[in-house]
Amino acid sequence: KRELSLEVKFTEADKECLGRLVKDLVKLGATTSKGEFKDWLKSSLTGAKRTWHDPVRHDWETLSQFVLEAIAGDKTDTIEQQARFQLGYSQWQTRKGEWVKWQKDQPRDEVPKRGPWTLVARTERHPSFAEQYASLPSHLPGWRRSEKQRPPRWCIGKNLDPVMVGLDCEMCETDVDQRALVGVSVVGVDGTVFLKTLVKPPGKIVDLKPDITGLKMKDFKGVKTTLKDVQDKLAALCTPNTVLVGHGLVHDLKALKFDHAPVIDTAFLFSYKNLPRSTPGLADLCKRLLSSEMRKGDGTHDSVEDAKMALELAKWECLNDKPTTPMDPPTDKVDPRDLTKLFIHRLPRGVLLSDLRGLFDKQRGAIGVDHLGDIVALHGKFLGPETALDLKRTTSVYVEFTSVDKANAAFTSLRGGKGTDALGRPQKAVRMLEGEVQVVGSKPKNAATPNFSKMTVTEMRLALEQRQLPTNGLKPELVERLTAAMAGDVDSDSEGGGDSDSGSDSDDDDDDGDKEPGTEEKFAALTVPKLKEALETRGLDTAGAKGDLVKRLETAAAKKSAKGGNEKAGETEKNVQSSKTRVVMVRKMAAHGGRAIGASDKHNEPAGKGEELKGALKRKLEGGDEKEKKDEKKPRRVPRPSRNARLAAKG
Repeated sequence: KRELSLEVKFTEADKECLGRLVKDLVKLGATTSKGEFKDWLKSSLTGAKRTWHDPVRHDWETLSQFVLEAIAGDKTDTIEQQARFQLGYSQWQTRKGEWVKWQKDQPRDEVPKRGPWTLVARTERHPSFAEQYASLPSHLPGWRRSEKQRPPRWCIGKNLDPVMVGLDCEMCETDVDQRALVGVSVVGVDGTVFLKTLVKPPGKIVDLKPDITGLKMKDFKGVKTTLKDVQDKLAALCTPNTVLVGHGLVHDLKALKFDHAPVIDTAFLFSYKNLPRSTPGLADLCKRLLSSEMRKGDGTHDSVEDAKMALELAKWECLNDKPTTPMDPPTDKVDPRDLTKLFIHRLPRGVLLSDLRGLFDKQRGAIGVDHLGDIVALHGKFLGPETALDLKRTTSVYVEFTSVDKANAAFTSLRGGKGTDALGRPQKAVRMLEGEVQVVGSKPKNAATPNFSKMTVTEMRLALEQRQLPTNGLKPELVERLTAAMAGDVDSDSEGGGDSDSGSDSDDDDDDGDKEPGTEEKFAALTVPKLKEALETRGLDTAGAKGDLVKRLETAAAKKSAKGGNEKAGETEKNVQSSKTRVVMVRKMAAHGGRAIGASDKHNEPAGKGEELKGALKRKLEGGDEKEKKDEKKPRRVPRPSRNARLAAKG
């Protein structure tokens, strides 16, 4: 209400607010009589400032002038309303900063030694709190803030005891939001369920994530609850002494688009030894600290159970006089079947399977030793060409190899910066080439037959599979088979190039008609794994029965032959090296010894490990505490007697 009645007027103190506002207006496409922000800068300013497209670099007067001109030209009052929201958020942040400063000045004798307020203080002292919780974008449209947020010191002064409330949400992906709210549960400290409901997400559901949420499309039949309805109920529940409790609570608040303080994040209260970037899982914490098993059924999440267990962890920690010390990482082993896989993430949606396979192709330069022939299958979703390329959304893929040794060898051969993830598992940053790549020394189609004897057996078998020829036999047989196949290709190309355009078209049509039955017989004779591998090579879907796979391959072959019939003889192959590269992360499925979580994180190791350490660090690591060394009783050194003294002692 206060924000809707604000006067849109800016001062020098609103510099940060103006920077955020102009960025939002640029995204909305706000214009003035002189055009958009970039055009307005060129026509209104002089010198180098005309090219400063980042609003933060300009002074507050320039930004204020643009905003006022944009408001004057807006007939829908959308820009003016957004300006009021930003001004109100800026004033609210100022008041909140004063409350935080006042809380930090609390006398030591008034600071609680145990209880929920100590957990609130520990959550706020976490290094990630300011980045995650203190910067929630509650100024954006659709967001909601609890009406009266006060620090613990204010509540203690008013004799208001903390009331812990557990919160957990279920999220899905829609075409407008990657983490849209689909379910929410709010639980009291005594186990009372205040709220449990499904929520109708905005837009069309793309991925319901049933393996996590356990939800199906039929569950949303008749659901009319919206995000605003949930925000209203949560705002009515939250008072100044209400403490929201959750595990990774920031993700739930972002899905709810709700800002509240104080909070307790149980993920900030516990940690593993030597793994500062890792977050212990809720199920693992409950098993260790509470001796309670979670998700005993099909393994899917239950938001009520997660909210209750987060509350139980907070209650358990409240009873301790000191914070729980870092725990040893769990010694769970990874399934041996998963050790044959490598995990690739940070991939754009719609990435082609050929580009993923190219990571393990020596000709593309991302790997030192060719492991393309060791790949069994690629497992993932939202891959091309069925999914359109989307650079804003990401996906991941599991690459399965023939054995564990092959997977480890492929990871070792990859070229890229090596490190570990938050759980201590080895990973590399590798550059992936996109599109087809020009092979060094490539020649026109009617060029001389290459020397296949220099190729490895794996490369020759892969080339034979691509030509749908038998791959059995020794290396001389494979060389002879490939040479004959290449000679046949050259002869057919030269025959097609000797006729006129009309003659070549008719000949191609006749050839296609002759080849189709033979092609069908070849596809039908292949096994299902071979069919799926051929489909993966062409970037096609591998799902379905054998008849569907054969039909899919026949259609692709017909399209390829029709396209090839229109190409002129003598034309060079259109394998152009792509200039586009993308950095992707390739990770092993397990840490050292097949553990699901490693024992250490390289980001936490002292600098220079593996090299000679100098100075105090070396003395500390090798000799221990200096004080203990001084207290130790050194053995007395007695000099050796001279030769005459020894002879005299012997008489």
